[in-house]
Amino acid sequence: MARKTLSERRADALSELEMAKARLAKLDNEAAERIGRIAIKSGLVNLDLTDDQVREEFDKIVERISKGN
Repeated sequence: MARKTLSERRADALSELEMAKARLAKLDNEAAERIGRIAIKSGLVNLDLTDDQVREEFDKIVERISKGN
């Protein structure tokens, strides 16, 4: 079998990169769905909070838990 050209190897590498990006996006979406389900079950979505306020509270939770370890 003949060695692939540089162009073919680059195309393969770009394809692998795109597949890795897709896997990362899938993992991010799964994590977001998990957090979303928890937020719904806890009633967080019923509170009148801005996205920034919710983010600040999540940051505080992460900080508190991280300090405990």
